[in-house]
Amino acid sequence: MTDADGVEGLAAWAGAHGLTVEAGEHLPRTTPLLAEGEVHSVDALAGGWLSKYVEAKIALVSRGDDEHFTVAVTHVPKAKRFVPWMLCHRVEDEGLLGRAAAALIGEGERVDLGSAEFDGCYRVHASPKRDDVWFHELFSPAFLVFLIERSPKGFAFEYVEGTLCVSLRGRHTLGEDLDELADATVELVRRIRAEVAERLGPAAAARSAPDGARLGAAPADSAPRA
Repeated sequence: MTDADGVEGLAAWAGAHGLTVEAGEHLPRTTPLLAEGEVHSVDALAGGWLSKYVEAKIALVSRGDDEHFTVAVTHVPKAKRFVPWMLCHRVEDEGLLGRAAAALIGEGERVDLGSAEFDGCYRVHASPKRDDVWFHELFSPAFLVFLIERSPKGFAFEYVEGTLCVSLRGRHTLGEDLDELADATVELVRRIRAEVAERLGPAAAARSAPDGARLGAAPADSAPRA
């Protein structure tokens, strides 16, 4: 696939879903996958609303000649009071994490979630300053099942200081693949926001949400995109 094919494929999907192709825009370099010195190029980028309450940027990024990722980047700022950072990567991708991930993991720890099946698929690391009760409520048995059985192929995510980067390994421009990435991102944001609302209470969570969005609004975030 050429860069032109990638741009055209993402543009076609974005136009069909009310997103806008953004030329010359940049992604936040907060998470390890997107860190300075890790990303070689951002080959295509579109931004807009994936659901009523989830705004994100969808991009095709390259990290060297052979490492390509399709990412959705959004912000869930209030979760950082419970976990400053967390990384959830597939086992087979551990060799692709790079220096920025190694630096974070060196300060944190791998989290044992008590599931051998999950451990066969994913590695989870998180800040030692996390709220462990909140964190384990997020990674509930239902969420583990979602990650193992329902998430798209090549799915991983990173959360650092409010920025959430959801990724699929490879360059995906088919509509069904981008739909899966968008839907998985909305589901992940819904789950994180629901746990924030559970701890803060719906009223406090709503006041803290950016752009008037209501944190923990599960029915809206679960709805199909317009």
